[in-house]
Amino acid sequence: MFSPDAESFQSAQTTRSDSSGTIVLSSSCRLLFIDRNAVALLNVLDSDFPAQNGEQGLPSCIMTIAKEVIAASPAIHVHSHGMGARVRRILGSPEQPVRVQGFAISNPAQLDMRIVLVLSQSNGTIVQGR
Repeated sequence: MFSPDAESFQSAQTTRSDSSGTIVLSSSCRLLFIDRNAVALLNVLDSDFPAQNGEQGLPSCIMTIAKEVIAASPAIHVHSHGMGARVRRILGSPEQPVRVQGFAISNPAQLDMRIVLVLSQSNGTIVQGR
């Protein structure tokens, strides 16, 4: 679950529209890291994010992309420093599209994989697909 402090949310409201945000998930889709820019861009996608109590999980569209990254990256060997296939999507309304690019990175120190999602404002020109 996601529970950053109120200052992060306030700062997210002033994030520049041309900056990107980063989300890092474990291979079991547990949230490990999210920056202010990602929070601001998630607010563009889902006006209810984050919930008033700060216990809201990531929007389902983001979790779907994370699962696609995992499915597209089964060949990553956890003992190497490999990167899996990239998954790219345009989400949100046509007036405020958000580009999401996801990929997996092996984490040999913990014998695990990390899912990295990079969110940014989009002009909507990325072709859907992998």
